[in-house]
This record gives sequence, structure tokens and C-alpha cells, in this order.
Amino acid sequence: MKNRAVFIIAGSAVLFVAVLAPAFTLIAWLSSNTVWPFLLAAALLSVPALYSFWFTLNNSNNMTLRWLWMQTLGLGTVLMSLVVFASIFTAKVSSHNVGQFVLIAWFILSVLAIWQATNIKSRYLEFPATQSPKPVRIVQISDVHVGSRSAAFLRKVVVQVNQHNPDIVVITGDLLDASTVGTDDLAALGHLKCPAYMCIGNHERYVDLDAALESIATHGVTILRDEALTIDGVQLIGIDDRDRPDALPSILDSMHIDPTMYSVLLYHRPDGWQAALDKNIKLTLAGHTHAGQIFPFGFLVKRQYPNMAGLFTKKGNSLYVSMGTGTWGPVFRLGTRCEMTVIDLHNDDKKMMIKK
Repeated sequence: MKNRAVFIIAGSAVLFVAVLAPAFTLIAWLSSNTVWPFLLAAALLSVPALYSFWFTLNNSNNMTLRWLWMQTLGLGTVLMSLVVFASIFTAKVSSHNVGQFVLIAWFILSVLAIWQATNIKSRYLEFPATQSPKPVRIVQISDVHVGSRSAAFLRKVVVQVNQHNPDIVVITGDLLDASTVGTDDLAALGHLKCPAYMCIGNHERYVDLDAALESIATHGVTILRDEALTIDGVQLIGIDDRDRPDALPSILDSMHIDPTMYSVLLYHRPDGWQAALDKNIKLTLAGHTHAGQIFPFGFLVKRQYPNMAGLFTKKGNSLYVSMGTGTWGPVFRLGTRCEMTVIDLHNDDKKMMIKK
């Protein structure tokens, strides 16, 4: 009962702050009315809104309704930042004029956020891998989130991956995020032109894991679950997502990490890097954070994951944290980009390089 009360209070507060309060404040400004009665109405609606949101996410197979709720969340989050910023000026400028400015800015930023969520930027990295008998190109995709995103988006991802002519594709978790995602929704994976390997993320664990992995494996993707294999002279290590990284050292200890080979760890969250460093794993690939996805959530995410996004190096070893190829929930990105990582391993002493 206590946990239920906490959930209702916390969930209602989130919807109030991120969706209802900004929208009702804008209505008050545009109608030149006092804000407080509108905020009271928003507060009263927050609990029924929470029940509607939670039912849609967990008990409804209506993907259209789920999509509408998620876009509402995205629109509200963009509006929230604008309302907070614009409220500074309401003491000196008429609320109606402030409301008009916010409405125009909201439209522009929302269009930008949708564009950034639907266009995938390729990020290029180069590393020396003298242990490898030949150059190897790896393309990393992460956090595609089929379910929140469509099968058509996955097809777009696969087309762009194939354009890079990789030797290996790696998927660092959260390929899907809904129990309604079936084998047919993942059919595009069968069109990858090279071997693909995957570690599971937290969202695979949140649905029927066995069914999800069966659907993925049907299309030729090899799922590495606390195991390692060698391909093209590279040792790939895949570890299941955990809520805490405490288990990683013992899991890695149980594996044979070949020091004569270039080793690449696939682990969904960036907090597994310390365990990888302790085993002298050359490159760790992660995702999970989305870099916050929509401003200003990146500030909160960075408190949890200091290595939130991008490339980090220590002791000659590297971690790359993808911002994510797709998006969870709303098809919105503000201050971040969808990306795939093109990694060239050179079998010479060429220094590490980063290309934008």
C-alpha cells in the first residue's frame, strides 16, 4: 500500500511538472488569465492522467494510443523548459505576449526535436588494433527501441548500417521495448550484410525476454549472454544488462579474456567500464543513457552516469557510450542526436582518431 501511494504521488508529480502544468500555464497566458487557477486544475487532473498513462503503457495493445501518449510527453517536456524560461519575463511583459512567444518557440523546437529523432548521424572512430590480423570495421547501434519506434525506422537503420560496409554489427541492448514487438517487426535485421552480435539491455528484460530473444535470433543475430567469441581476429564479449555493475568482475573472471587479441566488451550501461579496465579490455561499447534525450534531462542522467555519452580513455583503453540510435517513448530529441558508431580497427600503430 505504501509503495502504491509513493508511485501515485511521484508519477502524478512527474506528469504535472512535465505535461499538465506547462500546457495549462500557456493557456492561462494566452487567455490573459491568472495562472494559479489553471495550475490547480492541472494538479487535480494529474492523478487520472497518471492512471491513463500507466494503463496505456502496461495493459493496452493499442499502439496508436501509446504513441499519442508518448508524443504528448515529448511535447510537454519541450514546453516545460520554455515555460520555466519565459516565466522570468512575465513581470515586465504582458502574459499574452509571453504566451505568443512561447507558442511560436514551442512549435519550432518541437519540429527540430522530431527532426533530430528521425535522422541518424554516423559517428566515426578509429583505434589501433595491432593484435588483429587485418583491419576490421564495426558498426555499433544501440537503443533502437522498436516498439517506441516503428519497423520502418528499423529498416532505415539497417539500410544506413549496410552503407558503411561493416565486417561486424554490434547491438548494445534495448533493440525493442514493447511486448507487442514480434518477429515480423524485426524482419529488417535479416537484411544486414554481415554478422550481427547483441547484448541484452534493460528493456529486453522488462518484456518477455525469451520471446524477445527468439524473435531477434530468428533473423540471424547472435545474442551473447555472458559469453565471448572470436570473429575476424577480435574477441567480442557480451554481458547481460544488470541493474548494478557489481556482478561484472566475477563474470569476466569466469571468461578467458585472451590478452593476445583485441577485446571488445558489449555491455548496455556505461557503468561496466571499471570492470572492463580491470581486465584490460581494450574497447567497451555501451548505450542506455540516450544522453538525456530531451533537454534538460541530461543534467539528471549525468549525475547517475558521469560517462554519459561520447568517448572516454584511460590506461590506453577506451569506452564509447552511444547517444542511442533510436528513442524511448516520444520521438523527440532536443540537445542530443540519434547516432550509429562506425569503428575502424587498424592493424598498425596508427593513433586513435575521432571524426565528427
